[in-house]
Amino acid sequence: MKRAILLALTMGTLLTSCTTPGKQQTIPDKEEMKINVYQVFTRLFGNTNTTNKEWGTLEENGVGKFNDFNDEALEAIKDLGITHVWYTGVLHHAMVTDYSEIGIPGDDPDVVKGRAGSPY
Repeated sequence: MKRAILLALTMGTLLTSCTTPGKQQTIPDKEEMKINVYQVFTRLFGNTNTTNKEWGTLEENGVGKFNDFNDEALEAIKDLGITHVWYTGVLHHAMVTDYSEIGIPGDDPDVVKGRAGSPY
């Protein structure tokens, strides 16, 4: 219970402490303050490839990237009334793609769910 209260106070402080240059800051009362969270799976957000080939590679099926969350995308999300973005699925997944040049080894094919990897 103490964690929930602390989290609520922290979120309230964050929401009311941000200012925009040139605009008067007002602190809403708790009835006016509403948090809207947009949950997004980053790998799907910016992926415009609709192939969805079973056991397809990243090149065949495509993948979204963090840079897909550009100013235009974030502004469109904000226009929906969203106050926070929750990026889900942001962790290392079992994959067979070779990233050894940047120090990420491939995984054993027995633990890989699809050639592009899977978070589930």
